[in-house]
Amino acid sequence: MKWYKIEIKTETEAVDVLTYLLEESGIEGAVVEDPNDPMFDERYKGDWDYSEETARTFDHEDVVVRVFVEASEKIEEIVLNIKQMIGNIASNGLNTGSGVITYDIVDDSAWKDKWKEYFKPFKIGDRIVIKPSWEAYSPDLNDIVIEMDPGSAFGSGTHETTSMCVKLIEKVVKPEHTVYDIGCGTGILGLAAAKLGAKTVLGVDIAEEAVIATKENIEKNNLEAVMNVQLGSLTEEFNGKADIIVANIMADIIIGMNETIGDFISDDGYYIVSGIVNGRENDVLASLNAHGFKVIEHLHEGEWHGIMVTK
Repeated sequence: MKWYKIEIKTETEAVDVLTYLLEESGIEGAVVEDPNDPMFDERYKGDWDYSEETARTFDHEDVVVRVFVEASEKIEEIVLNIKQMIGNIASNGLNTGSGVITYDIVDDSAWKDKWKEYFKPFKIGDRIVIKPSWEAYSPDLNDIVIEMDPGSAFGSGTHETTSMCVKLIEKVVKPEHTVYDIGCGTGILGLAAAKLGAKTVLGVDIAEEAVIATKENIEKNNLEAVMNVQLGSLTEEFNGKADIIVANIMADIIIGMNETIGDFISDDGYYIVSGIVNGRENDVLASLNAHGFKVIEHLHEGEWHGIMVTK
């Protein structure tokens, strides 16, 4: 299917009105790149605990609003309509910047399946291998294969935070262990624990699409007897204590949980946390220490940290 990609150069104060008018005209899903947005300020760094610095830097100074419309639409009329929107915004005293509109045509077949070429079986930790369903793989003797396809929910296994959590789980999980996975995403950490021999695994996520993805991956790997997933926030779905709790989320949420998370960990259990970007590790460590946890291992990969503690 072919689309028109339309880019509009404007200024920050015009963005809200412009995106509203675009939506009212039937053009939804605007993407805004605003280098001047206060959210990119260091004071808001907690909101960016799941992003490398390169994800919040720009190669342009203008505010760019990007939208897509089907190529079957009359692009000249759409551009004229957007120009009128910009004119109306400017007439109401808002700075619309240059107002330059550019467009080109793109074919979604160029990217829709192209990414599959780059998602190959790969190993995380010492034994866990992530294999997409469309790829063949001959495992080595000690390999443990998890079959899963990347989806919209976070966690295909390629991120450093995921691999660090798997490495830490590998070191401590035992057949008699119960494992809780907070913010399970696609379920990859729970799946790894189950494949490594955990007795029972429960994943929890606040996002319905993550729960759906995890259920699909549980079934794909024939782990229904070991692993379950629930829609819920943090620890509200937990009933009793676990031998391992893993939370690959973000620093501020981890810090907020530390006061009560010990209530859900067995006396000789482990608490594994990641999603901690460079610069926040000391905040998390201080909080863990303040709530009676002892650091067993601290991993650092790329811009990220993974920490394992006991009570």
